[in-house]
Amino acid sequence: MTTTGKIILIAGLIMALGLAIAVKMVFFPSAKDAYFTSQRTLEHAPAGIVEIRPTHFEHNLRKGVTWAPVGNSRRGPWRVMGRDVSLRDMVAAAYGEIPGRVQLPDDAPTNNFDFIVTTSTPRLNLQKAIRSLGYTAQKETNDTDVLAMKVVDPLLPAFTVSSRDEREDSKYKSGRVYVTHLRIGELSGFFEQCLKMPVVDETSLTNYYDFSVAWNGSMWMRLQNESTARPAVDAMLKEWGLTLEPDTAPIGVLVVKKVY
Repeated sequence: MTTTGKIILIAGLIMALGLAIAVKMVFFPSAKDAYFTSQRTLEHAPAGIVEIRPTHFEHNLRKGVTWAPVGNSRRGPWRVMGRDVSLRDMVAAAYGEIPGRVQLPDDAPTNNFDFIVTTSTPRLNLQKAIRSLGYTAQKETNDTDVLAMKVVDPLLPAFTVSSRDEREDSKYKSGRVYVTHLRIGELSGFFEQCLKMPVVDETSLTNYYDFSVAWNGSMWMRLQNESTARPAVDAMLKEWGLTLEPDTAPIGVLVVKKVY
């Protein structure tokens, strides 16, 4: 049997046995732990890496998905890595979706992973690697549990209507972030990232506003932690005269399915 024939046979056997998702997917060259240290180390990692593996960084504070540009251009091409992330977060990175809009099968793995892709088409290659692990995803519109953002205080004490000549911007000063010329509905994506659940805008507010929010390292850590994110978001919204309430709505979601 030729070498090519042996490779095809081995690949067929792996598919037939249903390779466990915890198996490491590696295409040359393999990734060192040092490549996962920061955005800068990702930038300087060798090209051509596509790897998914059980996490080497369990319970590490620096967890999550990181994107880094190649060279000096901030427009890309880009590389991506994930430290101690769930299958949901990995799929979201691969398909360009917010994690809160990724729906996993009931028997999806609960362990976390590290992944890194340093090819010229990172999303496509990450999608292929996830498929090799036995999963794919497609967009569907489903009735889904969501959090609806609503107005509690019609006076909106924290918001000032933005003037027409202002431009969208944000600045940090003395423990607060000051935001100018932003629609309230545009905050829903930020809250989805924090809460990992779809957030829909039901405020009926269409103006652009200026507003601020208390911000420090402690707030960021609270928003990153699943057990403290919701109380932190609720406190932020209370200051603004808004709230989040459970609801159901037909929205576009990314449905993850097994391929074998």
